[in-house]
Amino acid sequence: MSSQFLEPGWTLTLLLTGAVYLMALEMVRLGLRRLSDRHSQLEWKDLAGGADRPFVSVIIPCRDEAQHIGRCLDDLARQNYPAERFEVIVVDDRSNDGSGEIARSHRGQISNLQVLHLDSCPAEISPKKNALRRGMKLARGDIFMTMDADCRLNPGWISSLVSEMEPHVGLVTGLTVFDRGIKEPFWQRMQQLDYLSHSFFAAGAIRCGWAFNCNGSNLALRRSAFEDAGGYDDFQQVVTGDDTLLLQRLQRSGRWTVRFCAKPDNLVRSWPEETPRDVFNQRLRWGSGGISYSSPALSLALITFVFFLSLLASPFLWIGGLIAPYWLILLLIKWIQEARVLKQGFRAFGLKADWWAFLALEIIHIPAILTFSIGGHLLGFRWKGQRFRRKNTSVQIREVLET
Repeated sequence: MSSQFLEPGWTLTLLLTGAVYLMALEMVRLGLRRLSDRHSQLEWKDLAGGADRPFVSVIIPCRDEAQHIGRCLDDLARQNYPAERFEVIVVDDRSNDGSGEIARSHRGQISNLQVLHLDSCPAEISPKKNALRRGMKLARGDIFMTMDADCRLNPGWISSLVSEMEPHVGLVTGLTVFDRGIKEPFWQRMQQLDYLSHSFFAAGAIRCGWAFNCNGSNLALRRSAFEDAGGYDDFQQVVTGDDTLLLQRLQRSGRWTVRFCAKPDNLVRSWPEETPRDVFNQRLRWGSGGISYSSPALSLALITFVFFLSLLASPFLWIGGLIAPYWLILLLIKWIQEARVLKQGFRAFGLKADWWAFLALEIIHIPAILTFSIGGHLLGFRWKGQRFRRKNTSVQIREVLET
């Protein structure tokens, strides 16, 4: 028998927060379906030639990526976009492994290739945003494209993003998957699916007119839209968020449209973290930007946090006889709805489902989300051989770099 002290308030909290979370997932699922329908109806544009194509600046922030940067530039050299209509700017951010030299060796393959070496990073801006900003200052294009140095691209990557860049569109993002091209151990499959679920959420939400998250490893940004949104000025000290926080501010301005590109040529393959410890630090870094979200995104994040926290506590309270077992129904509905979103995402992008990894992820999903949401704001994390931690929790969060 449940305690009158917690009931019916506990169940009501679960119902209200759960309803918001589940309805958000349903909107994302419908968005993924619309994205799939739109993709099937589109007439592809031939962008292989033509002097009227916009000039594009591809900006690659790079720190100790000697293992990957060469293959990344090889893929850019094979793009079907006119070679004279795009440039590549590699920002070598204090690398110690010869990344810059490898990049410079590709000047014979890419006619418009610049390699900018940075010796330091100002304390008032996060390293990646500093690298991107420095690259943008050099850029000649009206359209910026950003990616990571460990990415692999299809020949039509630039063309696919440009084809979505109508005059009113300020930002286009696309799907990035973790893929090393080998048979992965099960824990890596879990990491890949977790990462993929974030992109599915972004795709469905953007198609619905929301703008909660995106991926800077597969992104096109109109220069005028970037300037209109104030660039990175409002959140330059937040270590993460060069993509998601900018997207949210651009959407909030109401002057630009955001799109998600679902064309097969747009798919980007990125190198995953290679150890569980690295995955843990990566997720802490992603979670550290939550407090800087725009109001709609922060509201949904907080409601989801309360729902997950309530679900996590419910089994213990139920065993103690303090609440009724209604939470079991909500937990089951959560699993079903998340599976429906993933199924629609796999269908929209033509990817093979991994349901065993999904079942394993569901076991740790709630505690993992809560850990990274809290830990990202209270704990430090390592990234690119550096240690970051929060100095204070004022409105403008300051990130302190420890070498």
